[in-house]
Amino acid sequence: MTGIIIISLLLNVVCIYFIYLLWKKIDENHKNAESTDHIEELLELFSQEMRYENEQLYKLISDLNSKNKHDRQEIHEKPIKKGIESINNNTINEENNEEDDEVHIESKSTPVTNKVIILAKQGYNAEQIAKMMNRGKGEVELLLKFYS
Repeated sequence: MTGIIIISLLLNVVCIYFIYLLWKKIDENHKNAESTDHIEELLELFSQEMRYENEQLYKLISDLNSKNKHDRQEIHEKPIKKGIESINNNTINEENNEEDDEVHIESKSTPVTNKVIILAKQGYNAEQIAKMMNRGKGEVELLLKFYS
């Protein structure tokens, strides 16, 4: 009979141990659920921020796109007038053809391009010009090839 009592006590201890393990597992799952909820909240906030930033970026791109369309319209209108003026100047001043070409090139180019051309005519090479103007060497070489 004492053997049965000892076996019963031993089984009760084993059951209490398994109940303790089960309780720890449930507690761990609750902690994981809380951290999962926290992570979900963080992801939701992050997605809202990204949505807001994307909307701002879209507005900026739209504004730049409309500005570029407006600038393109102006650019397309101006060369026609300048082209007629340069044709008239070329027929009148055939002797100064080279100077008219330079004026025509400079009128279409940006101030950066003008400065690159002027520095090249002063004898600087592409690498020196790039360093002076904080531009890439390839960009300067391309400008020189295009406008020379």
